Amino acid sequence: MEFTVEKQAELMMDPVWLLLGLAVLAVSAVFFVMLFKYRIKKRAKRQPVPKPPAKIGESAAKKKALDSIDHIIFDVTHKKIDIRESYQQLSMVMRVFMTEISGTDVMSLTLYEMKNMKLGKFPELVEKWYEPEFAMMTRANFMQDAERAKKLVNKWN
Repeated sequence: MEFTVEKQAELMMDPVWLLLGLAVLAVSAVFFVMLFKYRIKKRAKRQPVPKPPAKIGESAAKKKALDSIDHIIFDVTHKKIDIRESYQQLSMVMRVFMTEISGTDVMSLTLYEMKNMKLGKFPELVEKWYEPEFAMMTRANFMQDAERAKKLVNKWN
């Protein structure tokens, strides 16, 4: 049996394909380098954490809160908002009031965290409003709760 071995070409493909593959590899490498540089710059430019709101005058905060509560009462009596939304707005108004009065941001605090702070009757009101604020239907009396909120604002010292 006789075997013959013939010389084969060094490259079994056209050199253009090799150059094209290297070009695609180089372009993708440049793309990823630019992407990572952009992400690093974006992380460095993140917004600083906002400072807690400055305490405003007590009388101005009270007036603002009382006006907001009256506006919510007006919307409820004229059927512009439902009871659930009225409690949500009332809770927001009172949280803003407490933030302005105390200088401590209570907007995102849980009920447990508020109870551990010295915030008077405010946590009790918030606790009472949880059910009508989150329930689809409620028997709560919004007008009484709005009056309690107004009393708390007026008596705050």
